[in-house]
Amino acid sequence: MNPFARTLIVAAFTFASGLLGFLLQWLLPVQDIAGAKGIICSIIGFVALLLALVLGLLIWTTYGAFIAQNTESQSLGPLILKLDFALEQYGPEADRGRDLLRAAVVRARDRFWGGRAIGVSPYAQLRTDLHDIMTFFASLEPVTEQQKQLITTAMPNFMQVVETTLLMTRRLANPVPKVLLFVVIGWAALLFMSFGLLGTFNALSVAVAALGSAAVASAIFMILEFSQPYSGIFRISPVGVDSLISALGR
Repeated sequence: MNPFARTLIVAAFTFASGLLGFLLQWLLPVQDIAGAKGIICSIIGFVALLLALVLGLLIWTTYGAFIAQNTESQSLGPLILKLDFALEQYGPEADRGRDLLRAAVVRARDRFWGGRAIGVSPYAQLRTDLHDIMTFFASLEPVTEQQKQLITTAMPNFMQVVETTLLMTRRLANPVPKVLLFVVIGWAALLFMSFGLLGTFNALSVAVAALGSAAVASAIFMILEFSQPYSGIFRISPVGVDSLISALGR
């Protein structure tokens, strides 16, 4: 289910909770509601504070994860170009390494931006990449001091590219626990039900409840969008990676 559909469900659920509060106000005796008004107001304040703090923290956390993914994806570009140049300077014997590098970047592009399926799990593929890298460098037989220096520089850079890609993949695995989102939505539903229980049922109250539900849903939408940095409205653009792939091997 995409984030927009989930957002609509959250908006409908919180709004229905507000309507349930109006219904309870109509069903329950007036004296019971009046007697419990103090504790209801206290609970409203407590839950509202919890909801504001946790929603704000979730938005900040997922936005930080989004920025981290963007920063890491941008930092790989200069490192990969530097590595490709070092392999080019080594000579024709390093062409195999340049092919491995370009293939790894293409697979990363497909994995994160959903180009085409690569057929295996990302962890298995990254393990294969590490094996191919180690085999490639073990096969090189540097003759000159320059070639030895290039290998000394290139191998750690190659490993760093794979490790950074692995870290980016792991961060996407479970950005926001679903249980936490369910708890937050439950708090919002309780809050709106309490508003309906104490409020006056009229067109303006219903309209304000609808706007409040939309506000809560928009916060959930932002959390879901920031937790999926390579798709959706706020996605990281693949233009830089596409340009990098075009430049490799030239």
